[in-house]
Amino acid sequence: MLRQISQEQLARRKHFAADISALYTNINVQGCIDDVIELATEHRESLDLMGLSLTDIHEILLHILTNSFFVYNRTLWLQQDGLLVGLMPGPFCAIIRVYKFEKNSIYTDQHSLSVYLSNKRYIDDAASTAETKEEALALVQQMADQDPDKKLKWEVDFPEQQDDFIPFLNTEVRIESNGKLTSRLYRKPQQKDITLHNNSCHPESVKINTVKNLYSEACCISSGPAEKEHSQTP
Repeated sequence: MLRQISQEQLARRKHFAADISALYTNINVQGCIDDVIELATEHRESLDLMGLSLTDIHEILLHILTNSFFVYNRTLWLQQDGLLVGLMPGPFCAIIRVYKFEKNSIYTDQHSLSVYLSNKRYIDDAASTAETKEEALALVQQMADQDPDKKLKWEVDFPEQQDDFIPFLNTEVRIESNGKLTSRLYRKPQQKDITLHNNSCHPESVKINTVKNLYSEACCISSGPAEKEHSQTP
């Protein structure tokens, strides 16, 4: 999406990433349900609820999200705060909840088209652009302020130097001083580069396509030969 913004606009900005600490634990369950129903009401005509009413959906979500159990140390526990990690409705409930915070804060500010275009999020991982770290912190604070419980805390990763890459999901991005985008494949430091053992019982076609897909991913993400070569470095 950054490529939709002109180099002239990006030349004054830097790419940064932000992460919500412990999103599932700190999010309000009732707020999630209310936001899901509100969004479903807005788009009711385009939804296939398979014969269910929005009241039915509300009751189903309420039952599932407030009756989540897990086993720890051979003891059965009831999840009392937030969403249970691994619960199927959890991710989309969290996504919609945070989307409402975005919608009511940064997306209401029409002064900068670049903020709207560059701000993207995958569940609890977000990325955007700002001219300074202070602007980046102010941007995520606008979203944090929308949480009535004041539990959602954002951590910001902002480039300290012009040549710093900032990771977002599987990609590292850097905006050059002239506004040009440089990107390369990102692998977490703890990654062991063990994807599929050559002696596994998987079909040979799976092994071959695994390597092909990894190579294709690196080629698609890398913005140039140097970045492509970097992705091959252990």
